[in-house]
Amino acid sequence: MQFAMAERYELLKEHPYKIWQGENGKWYTYLPDEKKGRVLKKRTTQKAIEDIVVQYIREHKEIPYIRTVFTEWVNQKLEYKEIRKQSYDRYCTDFERFFSKAEISVKRFKDITEEDLEDFIKTSIRDFNLTVKTFSGLRLLLNGIFKYGKKKKYTDISITQFFGDLELPKTIFAKKVKTKQDEIFFEDEIPCIASYVKSNPTIWNLGVLLVFVTGMRVGELSALKREDIDGHIIHIRRTEIKYKDTDTNKWVVGIEEFAKTDAGNRDLLITDTAVWILNEIMKLNPHGEFLFMNNGKRIRENTFNKRITSICEELHLHHRSIHKARKTYGTTLIDADVDDSIVAEQMGHADITTTKKYYYYSNKTEKRKREQIEKALAI
Repeated sequence: MQFAMAERYELLKEHPYKIWQGENGKWYTYLPDEKKGRVLKKRTTQKAIEDIVVQYIREHKEIPYIRTVFTEWVNQKLEYKEIRKQSYDRYCTDFERFFSKAEISVKRFKDITEEDLEDFIKTSIRDFNLTVKTFSGLRLLLNGIFKYGKKKKYTDISITQFFGDLELPKTIFAKKVKTKQDEIFFEDEIPCIASYVKSNPTIWNLGVLLVFVTGMRVGELSALKREDIDGHIIHIRRTEIKYKDTDTNKWVVGIEEFAKTDAGNRDLLITDTAVWILNEIMKLNPHGEFLFMNNGKRIRENTFNKRITSICEELHLHHRSIHKARKTYGTTLIDADVDDSIVAEQMGHADITTTKKYYYYSNKTEKRKREQIEKALAI
């Protein structure tokens, strides 16, 4: 209601003529007319005369292009704190990627048809080699832009109904083949990495090993403080964020006093090994505000990704990011038959579905797999 009232107020400010009440109690104003220049309008109440003014301005004001509608929509979401700054930056990046050279971007928003939308979507899927997962980012933008545009009366298209009727066969999407070698660390590689870290116990190496035994997101790791450690529990309450400053247009890295998701705010249960690693880290950094610091500065998450790259090179292992250590942790818990609810809590997921869909890959060696298959099929 507040939004509608504010919009009404802004539209009335654009009216070039005075609104007044006559001696007879009726309300009057003029509206522009192509032939006569202006015509007198009369209504019985102030609201009624304002209604025809608002309707006229909506119908005749310059209809925006899709970029304008996107900008209004995304700025409003940021202003009302419906999204965080890093999400705002991602939306803007995705918009430039998908829309900057698209034909619908040079068409007035009100003139975009459902046929235009379908052509744009299918062309984008083809030209950008979108998978079902990566298409979700484009769909999110279209939903937001057109729902906002319909509310503002810029378009008559119901994007919900449009997507309900849209047919996108699975064959239209790109297929991304993920190999286990790219997604997780294998069971025979983990002891090699642990042995290397114990032989080279720098604060960076210990941080990498801590992810293997806790499954923390690297942004959570770099934001840890001593006060978050409570025996065999780590209280995950903050994360590192990166966003573009709107004034300087430069990237800013900081700490947000909230985990990535609601489920991400959790009390992470840790093993004796993890406790030992934490103790070693605190010996190296006994007085720092953050657990991971070097020369008085917090160690950022990208540093840990560089470190695991170096470790893989030293050990002649296939390169994987530190996020794959988190996936390995989730896989290990599932393979060990840990209760689904516990696995989801440890990972900071709302439910086990996310863990099993995106984080589970068997990391058994080929020899172990053959042994299990032989045992299962022994006759």
